[in-house]
Amino acid sequence: MIEKQRQSPETVASGAQKKPAGNASFASNKAKNAKDQKREPKRPRKVTRDYLMNYATWYLERFAASRARLEKLMRGKIRLSVAEYGTDPEEAVSWMNSVLSACEKAGFINDDAYAKGRARSLLRKGKAMRVIAADLSARGIAADQIDQAIAHLKAEAQEAAYEEVRGTDPNIAAAAAYARRRRLGPWRRPDIRDEKRDKDMAALARQGFGYDTATRIINSDIEELEYLLSMIDGI
Repeated sequence: MIEKQRQSPETVASGAQKKPAGNASFASNKAKNAKDQKREPKRPRKVTRDYLMNYATWYLERFAASRARLEKLMRGKIRLSVAEYGTDPEEAVSWMNSVLSACEKAGFINDDAYAKGRARSLLRKGKAMRVIAADLSARGIAADQIDQAIAHLKAEAQEAAYEEVRGTDPNIAAAAAYARRRRLGPWRRPDIRDEKRDKDMAALARQGFGYDTATRIINSDIEELEYLLSMIDGI
């Protein structure tokens, strides 16, 4: 018994290799079958009103979302349930609408607040106003709510700006914020700045900024852009 306990890992491995091929083959097949079973896709959940309410609550606790976004996700759940369990689609949609209304009434969904918060976050990342508007539209925000969110964002930027740059288009400040985040133009090392100028201009153009705006940012010094960045950093 003592000798067996003192066997080295190499000895144990060597002994394992001498096991009959039949046992090894059986173990291999068993592992393969277990692996195949793990890969089997999970069956979708059967949709009920309670399930949709629980799902909506779970999702909204983790992510900010518009009504349209949550509706799109729940419709996906409904389609799977209809295909798998024969759920009545009209009844399921009625449950969904009831859940959405309950979430709005409770304040879990507020498209106005969501649009303003999303717009502010995107501006801080250096997104142009038209890119922000397109993003909100893609997320199901109504046109009038987008207009209100953009107007509110511009007012916030002007209020946050240093006196020296008040009245400046926030798009220019957004371009400066993007250049800072990606270390373009004045944020590059001095020895490669001129070499990368065209590349940096193209990077700003791809973000939706015009030629004049891109030129202004790429040709400026960091000190000159600090005032502009107050429009972004202060919101």
